[in-house]
Amino acid sequence: MSISSPKAAVAHKDPKLPPAPAVPEGDAWIGALRTLGAGTAVTLEAVVRTLYPHDGLPDRVYRRVVLHFDRLAGAFPGLGQSVAEVIDHIEAALPLPFAERSESYRVAALRSIEGSAAFTLIQRTAVRFLYDDVEIWEAFGYEGASHHLGGYVERGFDDLDWLPEPPPLPTDI
Repeated sequence: MSISSPKAAVAHKDPKLPPAPAVPEGDAWIGALRTLGAGTAVTLEAVVRTLYPHDGLPDRVYRRVVLHFDRLAGAFPGLGQSVAEVIDHIEAALPLPFAERSESYRVAALRSIEGSAAFTLIQRTAVRFLYDDVEIWEAFGYEGASHHLGGYVERGFDDLDWLPEPPPLPTDI
């Protein structure tokens, strides 16, 4: 899916929630890892991008998901072991690293394990962290939480000017 919105949204996340982890630019993001190894992190980034492909999203969004996994793996070693098992399995499928394979080969490798508990854990955790990211919300035009700002009624709940006007209601009802 290509991301393009004529009107940039300013997203708001509940200020009571912790901020997203900072992602250093370029290859420096690997230095922010606490638990996962560099190879595992790079492969996991490619796994998340393969599961949830959005051409217009920058790498840092997917890397932020990996940093969430990294923090969870530090707190829950079983999760780290499950991630490592999935990565080992998909990396063993072909001599070319997962991140360098074409999309069709990456999809085939993931389909070969999609029924496993470890894959389900990765898939469900990734979707949670990817789409709960303010940068994603802004890219998709979602303004996020509004309760702490007084709700949507006074903040433009009907400001979807990028959608066509709905057809008029019939008058003979």
